[in-house]
Amino acid sequence: MAVSIPALSIRQPWAELIISGRKTVEVRSWITEYRGKLWVHAGKTSNSELENTFGLHDLFKGGYIGSVQLSATVPLDSERWELWRERHLDSAGYVPGQFGWILERPIRFHAPIPGPGSLSLFQPARDIEQLLHDAEEKAMDYPRT
Repeated sequence: MAVSIPALSIRQPWAELIISGRKTVEVRSWITEYRGKLWVHAGKTSNSELENTFGLHDLFKGGYIGSVQLSATVPLDSERWELWRERHLDSAGYVPGQFGWILERPIRFHAPIPGPGSLSLFQPARDIEQLLHDAEEKAMDYPRT
């Protein structure tokens, strides 16, 4: 069995924007010392208004859609919030106490893998872990065109 990798559940359309490479900074109110690969879990809920804003619809919800590398977590201030607006894609105003999670190298699975999410960083169920590793390997061997 491959090394255990944590997952992060993200509400749609943010999960799709991350896995497509359009969103490279995830805004969170908490910080983590973890660095490395994360499984991207699309939560069960979505913001349909935001989906329309970004031209997205019928997004998968309730499972894993790919992986991404977490390279840093950075405290956000009002200046950085504005400088990074095109990276975090949030049209709202700056809120103190937020952190930017710097995400790199997204890999989209060819097909989503249904599974439950959780708050914070979490470990996927053991029966799902191997499916995630296999799906990532296939995505890297045979990328979509």
